[in-house]
Amino acid sequence: MITKILCRADGSSNIGLGHMYRMFAIIEFYKKDYEIHFITKESSSLEVVPSDYNVITIPDDITLVDEANWLVNKFEFSKSIVIADGYHFDSKYQKAIKDAGYKLMYIDDLANEHMYADIVINHSPHFTHKDYKREAYTKLKMGTKYAMLRPTFLNCAKRKRLIINIENVFVCFGGADPYNLSFKAVKALIRVPSIKKIHLVLGAAYNHLDIFNLLKETNKLKIYRNLGEKGLSELMLDSHFAIVPSSTILYELCSVKMPVLSGYYVDNQKFIYTALKTEKVIINGGDFSTYNVEDFEIKINDIIKKNSFDSYIENQQNLFDGHMKSRFLGLVNQFNLGFRKANENDAKLIFNWSNDSLVRKQSFNSEEIEWEHHLKWYNNKIKDDKSIFLITLINNKPAGLVRFDVNKDNTTIGILLSNKFRGQKLATAILKKSSCIYFDNHSLPILAYIKKTNLASVKSFEKASYTYFKDDIVKGNSSFVYKLEKEDARK
Repeated sequence: MITKILCRADGSSNIGLGHMYRMFAIIEFYKKDYEIHFITKESSSLEVVPSDYNVITIPDDITLVDEANWLVNKFEFSKSIVIADGYHFDSKYQKAIKDAGYKLMYIDDLANEHMYADIVINHSPHFTHKDYKREAYTKLKMGTKYAMLRPTFLNCAKRKRLIINIENVFVCFGGADPYNLSFKAVKALIRVPSIKKIHLVLGAAYNHLDIFNLLKETNKLKIYRNLGEKGLSELMLDSHFAIVPSSTILYELCSVKMPVLSGYYVDNQKFIYTALKTEKVIINGGDFSTYNVEDFEIKINDIIKKNSFDSYIENQQNLFDGHMKSRFLGLVNQFNLGFRKANENDAKLIFNWSNDSLVRKQSFNSEEIEWEHHLKWYNNKIKDDKSIFLITLINNKPAGLVRFDVNKDNTTIGILLSNKFRGQKLATAILKKSSCIYFDNHSLPILAYIKKTNLASVKSFEKASYTYFKDDIVKGNSSFVYKLEKEDARK
C-alpha cells in the first residue's frame, strides 16, 4: 500500500519556478492523507519552499540516470509513488523510475515523449489522447479539471464574482520577462485615465531597471516581489482585470475570475493560449513578443469600451470548478483500494451510507430507510450464501459497499460510496476490482440496473467494461441494464 508521496521538481531563477509552484499545489492536495517528501536538486531555489515541507535535496552530481537508484536507497518502492514535474523527466527517466518498482505520476505540458508513467496529467485543454505515445497501462488525465491550483485559489474557484468596471489591474509576466513586457503593459495602463491602481508582480529573475523609473511618474503603480499564495490572491481579488501570459498564473486568475488579456511569448505557452482562446475564457492577446506600448494601449482601451465581461467569467467558472483536490486524491487512492467481507458490526455504518440523500435519490426506492427494517434485512442478507457484501477500503478505511445478489441465471450488483470519498472518480476502479473478486468464485454474468437519469453511474460501469444489455422498468423508473461477462472482467 502506498503511504509516501515523493514530489519531485526543480526550480531556480535561471530555469524558472513554475514547476515547483505547481508541485506545491499538489503537495497541498495530499498532505493531510499521505506522508509527503518534497525532493529537489541542491541548486534549486529552496527559499521559496514553504517552511513546513519535508525537503530532501539531491546532490547536483547525481545524474537523472542515477536518480532512480538514489531514490531506492532512501524510499521503499512498494510504499511510495513518485510525482514528477519538469521537462527533463523524459522517457528514460520515467522508465528508470518504473523499472525501480515505483508507481509514477508525471505532470506534462508538451506531449513529446513516450510515456512510461502510470498516470500522466496535462492540464491544458489543447491536448487529446491521440497526441500521446504511451504504454498500455498509462492513464491520461487531461484538461483544466486537473489544474494544479493552490488552496486559496481552489476556494476562489468555488465562489462567484461580478466585474462591472475596470479600475484596478493585475500584471505579471514572471521569470526574467525577456521582452520587458511588464514595462510596456504598465506604461500603457498609466496612459488610461480610468485606471486607478496597477498591481505589478515581478519574477525572481527580472533585472530590467526602467520599470522602477515609472514609480516616479505615477502613484498608480505598486511593485511586488516574492509574494506568497495569500498575498498573490489578495492582489488578484483587489483587481478587476489582468494582463498575463498563458502560463500557470493564468489558471489562478481564472479561478479568481476576471477579464484577462492573455497571450504568449514562448512556445510552451501557445498550447494553453490556443485552448483557452477557443473556450472564450481569455481576451486574445496573441504573440506578446511583438507588442510595444501602443499595442497594449489599444487593446486595453478596446476592452474597457466593450465593458462586457460576464461571458468570460462564466466560461472561467465552467472550466475551473474548484474540485481538483478530490480528483487528485482519487488518482493515488485508486492504488490503495481493498475489500473485506461485511460483518454484523457494519450494520450501522451501512445504514448511515444507505440513508445518504444522494444514495436515496439514485436508488429505486428513494424513501428513507428505518433502522429496525434495515437491521432485520441486513442480518438476513449477510447470512445468506447467495449474497456477497464487500466493504470497500481506501487506505484501510471503510469507504463504501459493493453488494452482489446471486440469482438463478445472473447476479445483480449494487454499489454505494461514502460521501467522504465522492468526486475522486473511484467508482470505475472499485467496480473493476470487486467484479474480479466475484468472478474468482462465480461464473454467472453480473447485471447492473441503473436509472436513466444517473448518467455518472452509467459512465462508471461502461469504463469498468460493463456493456449495455437492455432497457427495463424498475419500480416505475426507466432504467438501463448493463452486463458484465466473466471473460470481460479483466479487460
